[in-house]
Amino acid sequence: MANTKDMVLLKQGADNWNRWRLESIGLDQNSKEADFLKVSFSRVDLSGSNLRELNLRGFNLCRANLSRANLCEANLCEANLCEAICHMTNLRGAILIRANLIEVFLRNADLTGANLSGSDLAGANLSGSNLTGANLYGANLKGAILRNSDLSDANLNGANLSGAILKGAIISRI
Repeated sequence: MANTKDMVLLKQGADNWNRWRLESIGLDQNSKEADFLKVSFSRVDLSGSNLRELNLRGFNLCRANLSRANLCEANLCEANLCEAICHMTNLRGAILIRANLIEVFLRNADLTGANLSGSDLAGANLSGSNLTGANLYGANLKGAILRNSDLSDANLNGANLSGAILKGAIISRI
């Protein structure tokens, strides 16, 4: 049975509940030193949150809502973001090495200069996203939707693009 404090927080809505969950482990918008390996925030709503430069290495953010969140230069190495909603999310310069991004929704996201080497993006929707200068070395993009995405100067060496939809994508500038 939930205690009274939990019930009060729940009645105040999802935003207050999610803010409390983050603050209760010391992860707030001003913290840059957070390092909580394998913390689970599956299905959490962090839309619009400022998570800039945070160390979220190994976090479970499966099916989380990160729409319009600021994850610029965040460390998401080996994080699980499968089926996460990252619509218009700022991931400029983020580290997503070996991250699980299977079927992630990254439409219109900013991944400029992000390091996605070795990541699994099978079935991911990256339509309209900016991947300029991104490192996709050895990434699995099998069946990914890259329609109208900008892949200018991206490193695609060793990337698996089988079945990927590239209609309207910019591969390199001339």
